[in-house]
Amino acid sequence: MSAAYNGNEQALIDPTALHPFLLFAQRYAFHPNESSSERVAYMNAIIIVEAGAGSLRMDGRIYPIKPGTLVYIPAGKTHRWQAADHDPMVHRTAYFDWNPLRRPFAHEGQFFHGVSAHSAPLSKYMDEEPAIGIEPVSTVANLPLWLSYHDRFITIPGRIGGGAEIGEAIRLRGEFQVFLSLFLSKACKDSRGTGDPRIRELLKLIASRAEFEEPELVLYAAQIGLKRSRFYALFREETGLSPKHYMTRRKLHRIKCDLRQSDASITQIAEKYGYSSIHVLSKNFRKHIGLTPSEYRRQCRM
Repeated sequence: MSAAYNGNEQALIDPTALHPFLLFAQRYAFHPNESSSERVAYMNAIIIVEAGAGSLRMDGRIYPIKPGTLVYIPAGKTHRWQAADHDPMVHRTAYFDWNPLRRPFAHEGQFFHGVSAHSAPLSKYMDEEPAIGIEPVSTVANLPLWLSYHDRFITIPGRIGGGAEIGEAIRLRGEFQVFLSLFLSKACKDSRGTGDPRIRELLKLIASRAEFEEPELVLYAAQIGLKRSRFYALFREETGLSPKHYMTRRKLHRIKCDLRQSDASITQIAEKYGYSSIHVLSKNFRKHIGLTPSEYRRQCRM
């Protein structure tokens, strides 16, 4: 299940829980007037437009595409490409998971699911996006520099494998992580320093502590001289969520990390996060995630 959040929820992230994993990268030249089907991908994509023109339809918007356009498409996001009739676009692509995910398919075409298909995409094979505020479309100033970084890990679907090529696979994925760092410094909303600095400082404080509850947010607002209504408005403007919803998302994110990465029982996890019983945790988890904790853990480990 994709967890693409609105706004900048940097405080939800535990950086040690992220292991960006390159699946494949390639150069793709469109034919004149070529269009993709309306589709979603099981993994995330970063696209640099090397040359040509076209458009991208995503989130009800049509983005004009030109050389230097930088695009981020998270897993599960419906989108469609359309190349220009004259001078069609050329893409440099990188398809990756934020955390490695085992899937029974390994070829490029199988990573995509057509929206018009009769079946729904399988949520257990969908990468989960961390709560990072990433601009979907931006522009790079030094296109040759970006292409030089991409050249270091360009490959083809299925090329990044194990066996005798494991050393080369590790090198390619290492080069991709350098590129990903460059991308995040450019495309992350948090890196631009916009928004209210008091709320940004609060988000950093939240990120630095394992436990942080909603009443502490209200106390913080009083300490910096903000009325409750103004504080809530600024908080929603910065994160896209109310303080209560934000803290709920943060707690659920940490619970999901425990379910994926630890062998603690569901009862132990419920106690760790202050739930009165496993039943209360399961009810709350299912309400927001669509699965019980046991179902979520089982899907992640299949």
